[in-house]
Amino acid sequence: KTRLQAPGGFRQAGGFSGIYRGLGAAAAGSVPGAALFFTAYERTKHTLGAENTSAQVLAASVGETVACSVRVPVENVKQNQQAGKIDARLLSGASQILRESGVG
Repeated sequence: KTRLQAPGGFRQAGGFSGIYRGLGAAAAGSVPGAALFFTAYERTKHTLGAENTSAQVLAASVGETVACSVRVPVENVKQNQQAGKIDARLLSGASQILRESGVG
């Protein structure tokens, strides 16, 4: 899907070659994102009362918000790598996005 959205189209973005481009970024963000989610979820749930349904809903929201602090930037790098817009190496690609687009 991302290659179809690339500025030059599917073929110019690499077609089927390099189809796994961005996989490293996705893997690098998966574990920290999940760890942040479950840590924030469990701490919030414990603080607000584990048996309370509203506390569980709020804890899930807090966990997801915290996890997105890792998940969203990693997803941005992954999609730009897949589209061939940035360097395929994770840190180099992330640095390139920061230089060109900034944080906001």
